Amino acid sequence: MNIFDGNKKLKTAKIITLIFLGVLFVWFSFDMTGLKSGQTKIVTPAFPDTPEDFVFWLLFVGAIVVFVLKDGVGKYVLTGFLLVWFLIQATVYFSGGEGIARYNDFFFDTHRIFAASDKFIIKDTYHMFLDVFILSALIAAVWYLVLKIRIRRTKNYPN
Repeated sequence: MNIFDGNKKLKTAKIITLIFLGVLFVWFSFDMTGLKSGQTKIVTPAFPDTPEDFVFWLLFVGAIVVFVLKDGVGKYVLTGFLLVWFLIQATVYFSGGEGIARYNDFFFDTHRIFAASDKFIIKDTYHMFLDVFILSALIAAVWYLVLKIRIRRTKNYPN
């Protein structure tokens, strides 16, 4: 099994992508387990309120595994998954009155860097960092994908 190909730039890009994925994986895993620091709740465990998060977590793990083991298709699967996830998270910022109230009610007891607002979404600390980590992993995955395509086209490189 060959996780990295011989090109130094591609190897570096894949390692950087894997680092960002690792950070995102650890952070997202806190959604499964919950995370508290003393009496401060950063994130509530997904069970029993949002078990669909576990399904999404499994899909994320699957996308990472495919990226690592089957690079030819994995780079597309991972980039597509991260893009969809980023778009899902980004749409929350455009919620109207009811959506804002639902968000604030659901995350009323989690830590916030900035106070909640009833005029627009201000995400709690966990989700602010989650958005940054998703975007970082997406940028790294796109960088790897574009680099791989460019090198393949210029050198008739496999996959």
